[in-house]
Amino acid sequence: MGKVAAAIFTTHVPRLMITDPGARKAYMGKNVTTFYDAMPALARERLSTLDFDTFVLFDTHWFTTLEYVINAHERLAGTYTSEELPAMLHDLNYDYPADPDLAREIERTAKEHGIRALASAARNLPLHYPTLNVMYYFNSDARRRVLSIGVCQTASVKNDLAFGATVGEAVGNSNRTVVLVASGGMSHRFWDYDRILDHASADPADISSTANRLYDERIMEWFKTGNHAEIIAAADDFRAHCSPEGRFSHYLMMAGALGAEAWTWRGEQFGRYEAAIGTGQSIFFFAPENRGDAAAHGGSRK
Repeated sequence: MGKVAAAIFTTHVPRLMITDPGARKAYMGKNVTTFYDAMPALARERLSTLDFDTFVLFDTHWFTTLEYVINAHERLAGTYTSEELPAMLHDLNYDYPADPDLAREIERTAKEHGIRALASAARNLPLHYPTLNVMYYFNSDARRRVLSIGVCQTASVKNDLAFGATVGEAVGNSNRTVVLVASGGMSHRFWDYDRILDHASADPADISSTANRLYDERIMEWFKTGNHAEIIAAADDFRAHCSPEGRFSHYLMMAGALGAEAWTWRGEQFGRYEAAIGTGQSIFFFAPENRGDAAAHGGSRK
């Protein structure tokens, strides 16, 4: 019997790959992101001693249309340059063991439940930086398998939860212990071309709208208290008003895999809530020992 050992909601912003401290400050000014320290801290303090086989990662830059698609390659290896921000993210070499067996089990389980899904090993099926940037920090020694799953852009909240449930069922039917990773941001509206560089700091004051920031803060409070039922109830409204990254499907699929409204693991925050050229970004770690409903959780890291 397989199981989910932990779950992570995490940023993947390209500025994570700016390695020179001077270049970081030149881009972000005085308020440089805390994520350079927060991501290694999460890997060191929570993941390094955790016994698991595979990262199952929901990638908000991998958009599919007709079905949910799971990467079923034997190995994920190559050199990546971002078409979006090549100055920040280029010539990134990567090589990870993948998990085609689990990919096919997810496909089989989804189809059993009448959900369209495809485990694809098509040649040159691309990877995207929400997978690669996060694995650069969380899987730096490439010891763990990596299974990347796309976001179906035509799916409803209900669809995402249902597919997520099949991921959880497939994991349970396997011999894998996994960490689920929802790789994406929160509210997701950029500043316009003429103003964007004036708002490149990590300061939440640089979120593109006060309404988006307040909604993100509400979601994060629910993360901290493990009130996933409230988040799910608000998901359609959050989509409509804040254009969350990946339509918030990364979180919804992860929640579906862990019981949807019945999921009560509380989130431990690593780093601050931050802006990234208008968008809202955060990192939360969820583990089964952090169960709760409305109790406050004091483990956030500032």
